Amino acid sequence: MEKNRALIQDLVSYIEKNLQTSPQKEAQQMPGDHTAEYIKGEYTGRDARNLKDLIRDLGETFHEMLFRKISESGLPDAEVYKKANLDRKLFSKIRSNPAYHPRKKTVLALAVALQLDLEETEELLTKAGYALSPGSEGDLIVRYFIEREVYDIDVINYALYEFGQPTLGG
Repeated sequence: MEKNRALIQDLVSYIEKNLQTSPQKEAQQMPGDHTAEYIKGEYTGRDARNLKDLIRDLGETFHEMLFRKISESGLPDAEVYKKANLDRKLFSKIRSNPAYHPRKKTVLALAVALQLDLEETEELLTKAGYALSPGSEGDLIVRYFIEREVYDIDVINYALYEFGQPTLGG
């Protein structure tokens, strides 16, 4: 119990130090009246690239990166989904359908199960269309544990629960 109390106190300090309550929004530049040219690939303005080029250069997908990381870990699928607190059916859906889009908490659970560092976790999240937000207590809690190389999903879920945040898994 004393260990949990110290962990929670350290976590509270970390959140207070790192939580951004009013994230600055970056203005997104839109092509304005050049939209049609962008789509057709006819725009010749600065840094112009057409959509076909962008799509061709997407690189590794979430599915490809996830299963490459699983292969590199040497862990069998069953151990990965158990460590991620996922059920077999959900993992099977992810494995068999490259277009399947898992929830953010599922992607984070897989990153924890694979013991990915912060950079790899952020890359996996990005490939799935997510990010760790500095304005989210739940994201900061997960980040806290990854930075400290604590990859026990039960410990992370305990901390998330204590702060009223959704737990990881499926």
